[in-house]
Amino acid sequence: MKSTSWKYSKDPYEIFKLVIGNPRITKKEMAKNLAVSPSTLDIWWKFAIENRFIILPIFRRKSYLNFREYFYFVKSDNPHQFFESIQENKNVLYCSVQTGFADIQIISKSEINFEEEIVLSGPRSNYYVSIPPSCTYEESISRIEKRFKKIEKVLSESPLKFFKKSYGPWDDLDEAIFWSFSNNVRKKFKCVMEETGAYSDKILKWFRKRHKFGDTIVMFFPEGENYYQLTLYVIETKYDNIIIDLFSQLPTPSVFYRIDKSLIMAIYISFPFAARSLVRRILGFLKKEKLVSNYTNSIVEYGYRPD
Repeated sequence: MKSTSWKYSKDPYEIFKLVIGNPRITKKEMAKNLAVSPSTLDIWWKFAIENRFIILPIFRRKSYLNFREYFYFVKSDNPHQFFESIQENKNVLYCSVQTGFADIQIISKSEINFEEEIVLSGPRSNYYVSIPPSCTYEESISRIEKRFKKIEKVLSESPLKFFKKSYGPWDDLDEAIFWSFSNNVRKKFKCVMEETGAYSDKILKWFRKRHKFGDTIVMFFPEGENYYQLTLYVIETKYDNIIIDLFSQLPTPSVFYRIDKSLIMAIYISFPFAARSLVRRILGFLKKEKLVSNYTNSIVEYGYRPD
């Protein structure tokens, strides 16, 4: 698969850093920071978003009891047929067809019933999404190898938490504002007002305290997202922080969460051999050092997310 070439004078990572710092930064402010004209920045921004070098900021809630999301990894005799049928369930937030330990992944607002074999299921923990360093895969290998030499087999508190209480106060307008912002944190407040019926001061208050109940996520792909293969790993380990630290050195974002007793890692790997073999090499080392007891994986073929 060919990468989408970035053809402009500034590295798109510089734009990404500005959005990480302020997900609602205006294009005028970006232009000023990068010392270019607003019209030039507008061209760069459109290219970065359309070719998915930068993914528009999204918002995901923490694992409070009233915000639970339920994950299912499923085996099916007819994956595509099941994939199409499950989309009719209004509670489904995402589903994908995969090859590996599961044929289907489902994320749902509530628990759902179906006849297919469930391989792994449960509510998810908090997410942890890495901010990728600006480096090549070769450089990331060097960064990871340096960390190998310093690894200490010490248990520490995981960021992948399950909260045992509900978040509040939280009313119907809070819920509506969340769904309005969930897949685009940069959405204009006026649009959110029209979609939810909330006044601007309510939206602004919600936005300013959002870090208390959720995470703003911005993802960056040095070659454009289509250049990378998304793979999910189910890892049996007690050393979440070690896994997170190592795989956060990749030049693409890595996503971590827990389902039941399993650490789930979603990573984006490019197609050269050095990149594809890197993950197995890391996990093999960790298994040898008894930091990982077992792991398996599944490659995502295609997916669906309702508008």
